[in-house]
Formats: sequence, structure tokens, C-alpha cells
Amino acid sequence: MTPSSRLTQYHLNSAERVKAAPYVRTELIHRRTNGPTPWWHTGVVAEIPGVVDEVGAKMLADVMPLIKDLGFHAVVFRPALIDFRESGHLLELIIDAAHDADLKALVRLAGADVIPGDPGERSYPFFGVEQSMANTIVRTRAALKAGADGIDLGKISESSRDPLAEKHAQNFTKLVLFLMAELAEFSMDHILAAGARTDLVANYHRHLEEEWLHHLRDDRLHKVPFDAAALREVITTTITERDRIGSPAAWKAMLPRLVETPDTQNVHKGSWEDGATTKRRASMRIILAGLPGAVYLPFGFSGGHVDFEGVAARLSNPVTDSERARVRHTKLALKLREKHDLGNGTFAWVSGLDWQRDGVAVFMSGGIMCVLNTSPHDINVPLKNRLLLRSDSTKDEAVPASQDVLKTGPAQIFSTAEREKQNCLTPGTTAWFAPPHLSAPDY
Repeated sequence: MTPSSRLTQYHLNSAERVKAAPYVRTELIHRRTNGPTPWWHTGVVAEIPGVVDEVGAKMLADVMPLIKDLGFHAVVFRPALIDFRESGHLLELIIDAAHDADLKALVRLAGADVIPGDPGERSYPFFGVEQSMANTIVRTRAALKAGADGIDLGKISESSRDPLAEKHAQNFTKLVLFLMAELAEFSMDHILAAGARTDLVANYHRHLEEEWLHHLRDDRLHKVPFDAAALREVITTTITERDRIGSPAAWKAMLPRLVETPDTQNVHKGSWEDGATTKRRASMRIILAGLPGAVYLPFGFSGGHVDFEGVAARLSNPVTDSERARVRHTKLALKLREKHDLGNGTFAWVSGLDWQRDGVAVFMSGGIMCVLNTSPHDINVPLKNRLLLRSDSTKDEAVPASQDVLKTGPAQIFSTAEREKQNCLTPGTTAWFAPPHLSAPDY
């Protein structure tokens, strides 16, 4: 055989080998930050739905130990029905209870001008005793003096039909700069947060790149469909744009109930939440918990019990079996997140695994492998990957790490058949695995 023919045969054999063996690709999106980081770079925030009034203030204070036990680092609430001048002690009660539970307390205050003539976009930002941007400044000072660790301006009130858009944008930027100075008077750990619309592109980039809010939540995950490719694109875009300017991502996918109509679902047409089951919501919860950055999760879907009196929230410890199961599931997810430092971990997408198919996304975060099955088929993850957590069950056989992490008893030994069942992900299920190099129990 001539050298030329041998070379040709070599290339043919190489092509056959490539065709026969799947090509596994790891796409690095985010690198771990070395050294200490502020709490707000990686913190998990419990979001209290609705608004807080005088009755709800005591109830919120009473559930702070539960919020801490679940694995949260902070709580955000909107005391829109509490007059700080007359009932400032109630604000102090909530904040002191949060601090006693070793939680940060973020106070949500409306923070935008009134936009004229656009009721279709719910542009009026104020509610209850909230009155104006000037009133927001007064209430910010009162909240900080009461011990608040930060101010959350809620969803920035903006409209595509605002005739005074530039004026309102300038006023909001001035407010942010003023509040940043107020926060700095207390400590560098005090934060300013808000939520913004990404469809108003110029406004969104102004908030992201010029105002430097500590947490800028966006609405991408509210609008994304329950589709692996779409979720991958949104998550990649968010991480990439934040890393470019050195700002942590602040993830939020589940909206608390609307203030105006507590019984109305917060659903964007065609989004993951449109027609979502509890199983799908649990999938989104553990997807969020696996991402680098800060995470906002609703109290009511983390195990807490929520009733409403009008728009005012009435909070308590879990009262049903499903709520108690949800407490255990949330606690496991957040304790695993903390143990493996997922909030500050390296993040990468993995594709080309021989068991992957369309509709299945896989990412590595801080050494944990997360598998999301949005396909209509069962997915069998190889047994060399040890199951840590599933979205669709809180039973011991479906979350074998619970004995180690939650100290529920001695670790169980599962048969091969039981492990195959654990590693079979039905449609809509998300699960965390320890890949082979982490498979030995190390808790």
C-alpha cells in the first residue's frame, strides 16, 4: 500500500471512529470566582407575595425561622399597607425577626414615576400608603434606619407608549444614584434591587450597564417556553451579559400572585408557566437553584402556607402534607446548592452524551450535573451518575441524598433495579446527579 493510500485509509478509519463514537462537547459559560464574594452575589431570596399590612407583619415575623430552615439567605417583602410614621414598630418587628433568624431583610418599595395614560400595561407603580417617588425616598430612609439590609424597587414601571419616557428614565436613574448613596452610609453589604423588562431594549441596557443595581432581575425566564433549547439560550444570554460587565445574575422565574387580583395566575401566553403543573414548577425551582448568581423563589411555592385577605398576605408554617413535602424538597435543593457552592460555581452546558436526545438539556454547575427533560420521552441516565435530587418526588427513594444532607437516617443501599428507576427521568422532570468523579458519598 502506498503512503497516499495508507493516508486515505487512515482518514476513512478516523471518520468511521468519529461516526461510531458520540462527540461530547462541554461549552464553558461561566468561571468560578476565587476568593470571598458578597452575600448578594450568590444569595437565595424568599419572595413574600402580595403586600404586608399590620396583621400580616406579625405573621411574617413568625415564619422567619421556617424561611431560614428552608435554606434561604434573605427575605424580600412589600409593606405597602404599613405607614412607617405611625406604625414603624411593625417594620422593625419584621426586620428584627429576620435578623434573629440570620436572614437579610430587603424592603420592597415602589420606585418609579407615574406613567400617564397606559392602564393596559399596569403602569401605576404605587399602592396603599405609597404615593410618589419622593415618598419612596422618605420610606427608604425609614426602612434603613429600622435595620433593612437593602431596598427592592420592584418591577420598574415602564411603558412602550410613555410620552415622557426619557424624562421618567432620567428620574429613575437619579433615584437609583440617590438611594445608592443612602445605602453606602450604612455598609457596602446593603443592596439595591429591581426588576426590568427586556423588550424595552434601550431601557433595559440603561438599567444594566449604567445604573449598576446590585440585583437586576429580568423577565426572560417568565416568558420562556418549557423547552430545553429555549431555556439554554435564555440562561446563556443572561450569564454572558452579566459576566461581561462583572455583575451577578439575579434569577427569577416564578411570580408571586398579582397584588391587584390575588386569585389570578401570573402567566405569559406560551411561557413555561402557561398550564404548568406542580411537577413543572418543581423542575423550574431546581433549575434556578442550580444556576450561578442570586435566586429569588416565592415563599408560597417553597413550602410556606399563604392565604390572602384582599391583597394582604397571611403567612404561616405548612399546614398540608403537600406543603410539608415541599418544605423538605426545597430544603434539600438549597442545602445541596450551598454545599456544592453552586451560586459561585463554574457553569457549562454539556451536549452529545449518548443518552441525550432532542428536548434534553444537561449542564454542569459546581460539580453537579443537572438534567432537564422537556422531551415527550423517558430518559435513562446511566447508573454511574448518582442521583441527588428529582423534581417530581420528595420520597426517599427518589432523593437518596436526603439521608445524608437532611440527616433523616442512615444512607440506604438501593438495588440495581431501584437505581434504574431513580435514574429514569419522565417527561417534564429535572434531576441533579453526582457524575462519576463525585459518585462516592461525601456528605
